[in-house]
Amino acid sequence: MSLDKYFKRKSLEDEESIKASSYITLSSSKKNHIEINPDTLLADPGLRRPIYEYHINDRDAIQRAYLQKSPCQPSHCDFPQKQFGNISTLRRFNPAWFGAYPTWLEYSIAKDVVFC
Repeated sequence: MSLDKYFKRKSLEDEESIKASSYITLSSSKKNHIEINPDTLLADPGLRRPIYEYHINDRDAIQRAYLQKSPCQPSHCDFPQKQFGNISTLRRFNPAWFGAYPTWLEYSIAKDVVFC
């Protein structure tokens, strides 16, 4: 039974362009492994590439690199107000929540959403 009818094969050019665009460098050792500089990874969670878009062998290293970075918690940002449903009052993100959930709450300025 062939898996080709269920999955589309990626060409080597596709994989190389993905690796080049994600700030990853390969070492020239006998066994290839990735080295990631956490400073070059995007801080805003709304702009990050989803983990599933990385090569399956690189996902753990990418996740570790993001965990080494502190969460994206901009506190001196103008959080826009929005109206939800039929309620006449405007609501916005409360930056005090960063203190209540310091390790896992992130805010995306680009998309104006919260990530947990």
